Amino acid sequence: MSTVKKIALLLLFAVAAPLILSGCVKFSLHLTLNRDLTSDIDITLTLPRALLALYPELEEKFLKEKREELARQGFEVADYAGDSLIGFKATKKLQSVEELAGLSLARDMGLEGRDIFTVEKKALTTTYYLNADVDLSHLIGEENNKVFALFPPDMRFLLTLPVRPLEHNATSITADERTLEWALSLEGSNHIELAARVPNPAAIILGLVFILILLGAIIATIYLRISSAGARSSKKAGAKQKA
Repeated sequence: MSTVKKIALLLLFAVAAPLILSGCVKFSLHLTLNRDLTSDIDITLTLPRALLALYPELEEKFLKEKREELARQGFEVADYAGDSLIGFKATKKLQSVEELAGLSLARDMGLEGRDIFTVEKKALTTTYYLNADVDLSHLIGEENNKVFALFPPDMRFLLTLPVRPLEHNATSITADERTLEWALSLEGSNHIELAARVPNPAAIILGLVFILILLGAIIATIYLRISSAGARSSKKAGAKQKA
C-alpha cells in the first residue's frame, strides 16, 4: 500500500473514529432511595474494545484501578462484557444516603467533603434535598483527558425515588415520575438539584398502632358503661319485684 493511501486511511480513521466511538464509553451511577430510608448504588463503567486496542493502558490504569477502588469500599463488583464492550458493574447497599459522602466515589464526582444530600427528618416524613455541582474530571483523571476529549463518553446520573419529587432539574424523568436522569458532561461542573419528601414508615406504623389502641380503649369503655348500666337496671328491677 502506497504512503499516500496510508495517510488517506489514517485521516479517514481520524475523522470517523469520534463518530464511531462517541458515546460508546459509558458511565452510569444509579442511586435508589428506598422507603425504609436505605439506599442502593449501582455503577456501570464500560469501554469499547476498539478504544482499548488503541489505548491499552486504559484497561490497566483506568478500569482496573476503579474496579479495585470500589471493591475496597465494599462494593460487589462483577465483570461486564459484550461483543464490543468491556468493563464492570458495581453495587452496594447503604444504611442511609448520607453514607454516600464518605465513599471515594464522592471524590471522583468532585464532592469530597461536601454534603451531597441534606436530610430533614420529622415525625411523619423525611425530606431529601440534593444540591450539588458534579465534576467528573476526577473520575477520568488528568492523564486520560486527551483520550476522552477525542472520544466523548456517555455519562449519566440516575436517581430512583419511592415518591414523586417535589422539584428537580433532571434532563429526563420516567412516566411514573419515580426515576430521574441527568446527562453529565466532562466540560465543567454539572449542577444537580432535587427535593423529595418520603413518608416515615416507622412513624406511620406507630401512629396506626396508637389509633388502634385508642379505638380499642374507647370501645372497651363504652362496652363497660353499657354493661354497668345493664347491671344497675337488673338490680333495680329485682328490688321492685321483692317489694
